[in-house]
Amino acid sequence: MKPWLYALTALFACDTPIDTADSDTSGAIDDTADTAEACEVHLIGVTPTDGALGVYYRDPVYLSFDGDAATAVFEVRDPQGVAATLAAEWGPGNTLVTLSGVLTPSTEYTVHVELCGVQTDTHFTTSALGTPLTISPDALIGRTFSFALRDAEITEPPALEILGDASLTTPLGFMVQDADDTVLELLGGVLEYTETDLVQMTNAETWDFPSADFTESPYFHTAIDELTIVYRTETIPKTDIRLYAFEFDGLFSPDGTAIENGRVEALVDTRTLGPLLNLPDAVDSVCVYAEPFAIECIPCPDAEPYCIFMIGEDITAPWVEGLELTPFTGAE
Repeated sequence: MKPWLYALTALFACDTPIDTADSDTSGAIDDTADTAEACEVHLIGVTPTDGALGVYYRDPVYLSFDGDAATAVFEVRDPQGVAATLAAEWGPGNTLVTLSGVLTPSTEYTVHVELCGVQTDTHFTTSALGTPLTISPDALIGRTFSFALRDAEITEPPALEILGDASLTTPLGFMVQDADDTVLELLGGVLEYTETDLVQMTNAETWDFPSADFTESPYFHTAIDELTIVYRTETIPKTDIRLYAFEFDGLFSPDGTAIENGRVEALVDTRTLGPLLNLPDAVDSVCVYAEPFAIECIPCPDAEPYCIFMIGEDITAPWVEGLELTPFTGAE
């Protein structure tokens, strides 16, 4: 062999023999290096974080990457290595994927990701929230659960005082009218305190929620187009606070003595709230007051721009033993 040929052989030598017997090398291009270089996307974040405890069993899992990770393979596995059934939704550029679904309470999960030849495992444990009922669903019938919105974490609008602490103190009651393995029906109403008890407010509207899916018991989600909360004190006359597109979800504790991890969202009609906040009695007074806080009033269902979108989370509503709501059928 010519000396120059030895030099070329040494220069391009590789550890793995190349079988060219059946290969057509005329005009062929080896793109191995380009592929390896292109596959330099990394997993940069997992939520829940590694070692997280007390994760809500219905919370999504988020995976974030520093580039287009459409080729990534990932699973959320239980202790037996079985992959949970979760729906994956990619964000713009395939740099964030959201895995949504229902996990099992009180369970340790492994998030397994494979990308560009790198395998990554992180672990988290779900909380006991969502543990199945230890009572029959029909044992819930007649139980009334109470909470006040001021006891919730108000995540929208960001400034609680915009809605006024006073208007949030009125307790709301939700009574189970019917329940079985498939459906749940609630009756809602306004409550008030006496010297000794929590009772239903007389001559105040009640809200008959439509049947809700209860096949994911103890979790439920229900909604109603419109409801009115009556607010009154010794110093403030009766005021109607109207809510639109009201949604309520949560889950019953295993023994049915509370609704836990509740969440409500609604459009709050602010047109009647001015006097409750010591503002002028004008339909736009709350919206004018809220504007400097970067809180925008949006159209109500009648297209008038006086509504504020509100979300209240982390609600615990205990069972008020002995209290059953009565449907309101007439005007005051």
